[in-house]
Amino acid sequence: MNKKGNILIDSLLEQGNIYKLKCNKCKSVSVQITENKEPDYKCSDCDGTYTIIK
Repeated sequence: MNKKGNILIDSLLEQGNIYKLKCNKCKSVSVQITENKEPDYKCSDCDGTYTIIK
């Protein structure tokens, strides 16, 4: 990975929000790291809806 990519990832890990999610439809588990206040609730596997799990 190039230096610019590392800077972006490091920034997200330090200042971003980390969410652990589970799909209500297919039961897949996902981790999202984002600068947004809320995660993307749409499941990338089945288009179902994620809920936040602890």
